Amino acid sequence: MKVEGITWHAVVLKEPAFAAAKTLYIDTFGLKPMMELEGVAVFQMENGTLLELYQPHTVPPYGYNDSLAFGFRVDDIEQASAEIEKAGGELLGEITRVPDMGYAYRHFRGPDGRVYGLNEQR
Repeated sequence: MKVEGITWHAVVLKEPAFAAAKTLYIDTFGLKPMMELEGVAVFQMENGTLLELYQPHTVPPYGYNDSLAFGFRVDDIEQASAEIEKAGGELLGEITRVPDMGYAYRHFRGPDGRVYGLNEQR
């Protein structure tokens, strides 16, 4: 497995902090949401890094470590998943592919008990 960087970040915030952070990212940082759903805003930066804002009710059932998680960009998500599992990690859910973005992701619980992400960009 080749890790290319930490390129996915999730922040979970209750209102009004969710709205305040979203305003900061848009008005001050000049980021434009690439996707917005009820309680979720996804920002992609020029280098491919993703920053996702969540409200608590939109987080997957396994959670994001009391409000923060990050993910590793890998060259082959299937191979990385197998290696994580072999190393004692618990794979959470299936690999999700977003074809129009050339993007795939999955979450896992590391041997340390924390939730992380794997993502692949092609």
